[in-house]
Amino acid sequence: MNKKPLSLWIMGHHQPFSDQLNKWAKEGFITITGEWTPSDDRQVGHQTLPSNLTEKLDVILLTETTLEPFIKVYQQTNTMVIHPEQFWVLERLMDQEQQQQTAFQEKQWFQTMLKYSHEGVQFVDAQGTVQYINPAFSRITNISAEQRIGKSIFDVSPDGALVQTLRTQTEVIGYRTNVQGSGVEVISNAAPIFVDGNLIGAITTFQDVTEIKHLSQQIKDRDQEIMKLHDQLRNLHAPHYSFQDIVGEAKPVNKMIETAKKASRTRSTVLITGESGTGKELIAHSIHTHSDFNQKPFVIVNCAAIPEALLESELFGYEKGAFTHAVKQKIGKIELAHEGTLFLDEIGDMSLPLQAKLLRVIQSREFERVGGLDPIQVQVRVIAATNQDMQKLVAEGRFREDLYYRLNVVRIEVPPLRERIQDLSLLVERLLVRISQRVGLSPMTITRKGIELLSKYHWPGNIRELENFLERLMNESNSSVIPDSLIERHLPNRSFFHDDLEDGLPSSLTETDILPLRDIERLYLIKALDTFGRTLEGKKKAARALGISLATLYNKLKEYS
Repeated sequence: MNKKPLSLWIMGHHQPFSDQLNKWAKEGFITITGEWTPSDDRQVGHQTLPSNLTEKLDVILLTETTLEPFIKVYQQTNTMVIHPEQFWVLERLMDQEQQQQTAFQEKQWFQTMLKYSHEGVQFVDAQGTVQYINPAFSRITNISAEQRIGKSIFDVSPDGALVQTLRTQTEVIGYRTNVQGSGVEVISNAAPIFVDGNLIGAITTFQDVTEIKHLSQQIKDRDQEIMKLHDQLRNLHAPHYSFQDIVGEAKPVNKMIETAKKASRTRSTVLITGESGTGKELIAHSIHTHSDFNQKPFVIVNCAAIPEALLESELFGYEKGAFTHAVKQKIGKIELAHEGTLFLDEIGDMSLPLQAKLLRVIQSREFERVGGLDPIQVQVRVIAATNQDMQKLVAEGRFREDLYYRLNVVRIEVPPLRERIQDLSLLVERLLVRISQRVGLSPMTITRKGIELLSKYHWPGNIRELENFLERLMNESNSSVIPDSLIERHLPNRSFFHDDLEDGLPSSLTETDILPLRDIERLYLIKALDTFGRTLEGKKKAARALGISLATLYNKLKEYS
């Protein structure tokens, strides 16, 4: 509503009315065209009419009767002359203007709301004639305003919510039906409209059931994503282990714990080495838990478990559009570990190009996401672990020497189980409790003889192999004390290895007494096959006893013909 404000001329002194006039002018209801006050009341008769007063005026506020002669020129026009005692007329007029403006604004708000509402809206009068539909109605039903407006709702939608409301003059909530002429299934709410107690029409709003299902699924998916992220964030800040979880009294174990505790008090990089299954990740967890930043993230990346093509984006993240399926930005594990610890397990399997990028993170504390240009600053403590000979990898050109030196600031060697076999009893006791809690089995124990049987085995898979072996025994045992016979039946026979080496080499050897390693390996392959048999099951046991995979065993058998 762009109604032109009333033009008003003030003649005479108007101090009592100034505040109200200025307020109306500020609100845009009037325009004060001008003011004219004679400089001397005694000279009124000698004053001349201002030249700009000849323009068309809507209102003249005449505050002094002595100025009456000057407005005679307007007596034949539509100009309203207001005297002080008639000022209420102007107030009434302004109230009407304000009410009209408010009503217009409310109408505009209402029309805008209907226009942009996502729900379909339809109005009918008391007789059921359609008066209005909004754009969403047409979008959902594919029925245009021309096709609907002016039609009787009793004809076009006899089973709809509006008909129910007009007949009962009550609300209808959650009414599910198909739109006639469209077939679209909708859920509607309808309500009657009364004025002074008389029914003047009804309104309905509705939503497409298909859209509701789609939105519900989106909400469900988003909730699951949020829960997943929540779990990930919780795991980032919750290391699973501490030094109290490390079991053992052997000298190598005590030395390892002492070194790890010292490392936890700094942010220096740490390299944890040891055979597979020795518990390198447990050491990394413990170092973070014991550090001053243990409330910050602890992020794990297994470099061997993630394909090389994906490891870069997993570590560094990527920008939207960085590659074909990069539809949104992704934060990498390095960035997630900001101010905390990044644990890189199986670091020896990382490719050379990624090693160069990791070296930059350690040296300069910055990196770019894949497809990004802006450097991102990070403060992260790197702990790496490997079961490989890193110096050998460096010598073979498979690992960067400069990165190796950066990682090898603090070196922690985790001893294999065979070098701390005196801890076996303590480990078995702790593992039996943990397995019982983890898989829901009843608590069990092992006899002293059982411990002796376990101690004779070489345990090439170390503590991980021991835990898996104990879990197998617990699942098969029918009593709370695992039978020795069960252990003997399942424990691989490694006595041939121990018997040959436990006494060491003879004190005096000649050159002819020493066999090449290749010949020794061949002899042990033959002995393993003789011990376990040459069937498939026997070869599996032989491979397990030798600490190699079945595929490696076959390759060596082929190599030695």
